[in-house]
Amino acid sequence: MQNLFDQLTSINLFKDIVVPAMAAWGALWIAMRKFKHERLWQDKYASYQRVLEAVEAIRYWGDEVSSETHMLPSVGHFDGKTPAEVYAAAQREVVRQTTVGTLLLSREFVSKLREFSSDLYNERFAESDEHYDDHRDAYLAYGNHATRVRKIADAYLSELVALAREDLGA
Repeated sequence: MQNLFDQLTSINLFKDIVVPAMAAWGALWIAMRKFKHERLWQDKYASYQRVLEAVEAIRYWGDEVSSETHMLPSVGHFDGKTPAEVYAAAQREVVRQTTVGTLLLSREFVSKLREFSSDLYNERFAESDEHYDDHRDAYLAYGNHATRVRKIADAYLSELVALAREDLGA
């Protein structure tokens, strides 16, 4: 027993084992905390990016459809999808983020996104209530609707970007 005690005192248990173990545990704790924070930031960034891309896609749809119906030059590029598919997917992303976005996105951003979604909803249904006897009038009215959609997206896009930057600390 005395021999074991002499060996333990010669090792200097505290200096050789306890201090390095506590330092390793502290470093691990700091690294895990940093990893979680960076992962959360990346997830928030990706979420903001998806929403802003959706708002921009809605704006682009409005610009392209408006230009096309009023016989102005347009790019007409929708990555192989129809304009209606792009518009529907973008609207779906906006609506999705107004409900589940509160997990990652700031409250101010989600509130502004809800306002945007509501304004789009009101415009869509105001346009659907209009009826025209002449298909040319209906076609031009559709172009006017697209112009109003573009203006709605323009009105919100810069403010949404500013709110996203503020939340991300950029």
